[in-house]
Amino acid sequence: MKNYLVFLGTGGGRSVLYAQVRATGGIYVSLDDLRFIIDPGPGSLVWFRKLKLPEPHGILLSHLHIDHSNDVNVYLDGIKDPFLVAERHCVEQSEDRYPVVSKYHLKKVKSLMIVDPGSKVELPNGIKVETTKADHYVPTVGFKISGSRIIGYTSDGPYFEGQEKPFEGSDIMIMNVLAPHGEKPLPKKHMTLDGAISFINNLNDKPKLVILSHFSFWILRADVYKQAKIMERETGVKTIPADDFMKIDIDSLEKLKHDLKDFI
Repeated sequence: MKNYLVFLGTGGGRSVLYAQVRATGGIYVSLDDLRFIIDPGPGSLVWFRKLKLPEPHGILLSHLHIDHSNDVNVYLDGIKDPFLVAERHCVEQSEDRYPVVSKYHLKKVKSLMIVDPGSKVELPNGIKVETTKADHYVPTVGFKISGSRIIGYTSDGPYFEGQEKPFEGSDIMIMNVLAPHGEKPLPKKHMTLDGAISFINNLNDKPKLVILSHFSFWILRADVYKQAKIMERETGVKTIPADDFMKIDIDSLEKLKHDLKDFI
């Protein structure tokens, strides 16, 4: 399996983070022989080691909240000549926020790419990353990661009109959805299932697969499997809820069928 994703955790928000009813380790990506971790929250390193995954080459940070960034320094301490793609406030101190990456660990980074919404950077092996706007209550970016496959990641924040446009052409959309169908979004907080449905339906070129993740107690109590079925019905796109430590074979997307075992 050359191109794949592994979910090192599927929980999000402070309550699930503290309770650890879902792990919070972020997403391990292997794409075109480049390996990196998106948003390594608490426990990321432990689960990466327990799953015996190949060494990563770098880290992507969408924002500085602890459930997205807690383990970044320990990865940077161990990876040889790592790259780091980080939303600006993760590495630069501002008037009201401290960075999450220490000055010591920044010195270990071979290639530092500080990004804002709309930035475009290139990783090794020709993989390109475009950062997108997110309407979260701290500065946040999403990622469109383009190689032989295209992976979209919304990060946190409610849906807003036009958010989907930079993600046109994505093969997979990973969406952080914390509120179930029928609920109103909290301003600057998190995406609802209905917001995710609007996002997908407003795309001209819909993805082959949508993966819901970053679950709160709110959506867990509403049954994430039921929520995924609602989204699939409303969008016509295969939708699954991520499970902790789930592995997705990106190369088999054209063979998607309704039974999960066909592509996991």
